[in-house]
Amino acid sequence: MQDVGVRGAGIRPMQPVPGRLPVGPEWSYEVDWSGIRLLADVEDGVLCLRTLEGDDVTARFPEFAPLADVVPDGLFDGEAVLLDAGQPSSLALFDRLRRADPRKARTLARARPAILMVYDVLRLYGVPLAARPLDERRATLGRLSLDEVGRIQVSPVYDDGPALLAGVREQGLPGVMARRRDTPYEADADGDWLRVVAPAEAPTAPTAATAVDLPTAEQPPAGPALSALSPSRPDPASGKVPRGRHSRRQEESPGLW
Repeated sequence: MQDVGVRGAGIRPMQPVPGRLPVGPEWSYEVDWSGIRLLADVEDGVLCLRTLEGDDVTARFPEFAPLADVVPDGLFDGEAVLLDAGQPSSLALFDRLRRADPRKARTLARARPAILMVYDVLRLYGVPLAARPLDERRATLGRLSLDEVGRIQVSPVYDDGPALLAGVREQGLPGVMARRRDTPYEADADGDWLRVVAPAEAPTAPTAATAVDLPTAEQPPAGPALSALSPSRPDPASGKVPRGRHSRRQEESPGLW
């Protein structure tokens, strides 16, 4: 993992670790989108997308360029997601990454646009945010209205981990990310960010499942929603929003989780 950007110097990407689902008010939960982890660094209105290995893949995802029009200076952590039959597809992402020709990438982006799911902000308008608690960073992210930018979306966060895990299991998604609400963004942090694999079988004691409304390839993401549970929303009084994400599997290639 490499440091990111001139003004992001010294920031190393935080990595989740595999673990069991933690439960408690100190945790927030997100869907494991099974995409390609990207760090989006916007400096002076110019966007640069890099993988965890430091590879520049900006030209491969032209549909994410409008991010720089809305936020001319910021460092974001997230992942690119491509759908196949309504499910996130690693194969489709591999195919996109193979297309080094910008013209071909633009053609693919028009025919099958990806979605950039953003779940953290580490710098904004020159102000470093990595040392601040996750709740505060997610509140800042929520105020940027990124969901209005074409193929950019803030990954929703939920309070009920067991319900979300049951929901992603039913829908065939990989699992859930759990993250401590009060922690800074630290690459060496141990146990503050967990990747929980969805079980193959339903738990013995049934849990009310949460249905995840996946975005579609044809329409800009309207925002994954829960039918049984709503994502956490900003607290108007505190300005904070409780919101989490992913550890790379051994069988996955560089750039994927």
